[in-house]
Amino acid sequence: ICPFEWRQGIKHDCSSIMELDKVNGHFINGLKDEIKLEQDLVYGLLKSSDLKNTVISESRKFTIVTQKKVGQETNYIKYDYPKTYQYLTEHQEAFNGRKSSIYNNKPPFSIFGVGDYSFKPYKVAISGLYKTFHFSLVLPQNEKPLMLDDTCYLLGFDNLEFAVYTLLLLNSETNVQFLQSITFSDAKRTFTKDVLMRIDLLKLAENIEISELQTTLNEINKTYNFNLTLDLWE
Repeated sequence: ICPFEWRQGIKHDCSSIMELDKVNGHFINGLKDEIKLEQDLVYGLLKSSDLKNTVISESRKFTIVTQKKVGQETNYIKYDYPKTYQYLTEHQEAFNGRKSSIYNNKPPFSIFGVGDYSFKPYKVAISGLYKTFHFSLVLPQNEKPLMLDDTCYLLGFDNLEFAVYTLLLLNSETNVQFLQSITFSDAKRTFTKDVLMRIDLLKLAENIEISELQTTLNEINKTYNFNLTLDLWE
């Protein structure tokens, strides 16, 4: 059993309104409208197809994060972020049209898959859809945590070293072989929370030579200009 709880990324079922591109400094939604928003509730967003590199610190997409936890009241947006509130209310019909019953009797513009873990600066993530067996380290973008969508799974960390140690373990050949033995190539989602929760990180840590970890860490330090050590490994 994994000692940390794997989480899915943010679910909103309203991509044309909630997912944004940034063109020449302006936000553009899925309807190709240019919109004006306060920056505070806008975060970089990674989707499954973005989790290709070992270390990621930039996003091509952005999203509006309306809540810090599931069920939180959203009235504050009206008073603290009037431009964002106006934009969201202009598209109230799109939110009302979401088919999933999870949004019933929830505050306006509610999202799911959000909690303290979403706002951790460092994340280790994997796509649930792709058969890559490769985990990525997600770093902040412009000093704000990057968010992931609900096709991705993540662990959140406050400490960069701890995130990197976890990355080294998860990308080890031992763990890849284990995951290949418990997943199915024809599954709609190769990785699920149930699958990922079967990874015992302590067992992995005890079974992987520290020299192997050091070699991989040296490669990451060189490639991404880090200066990390195994001083906190114990």
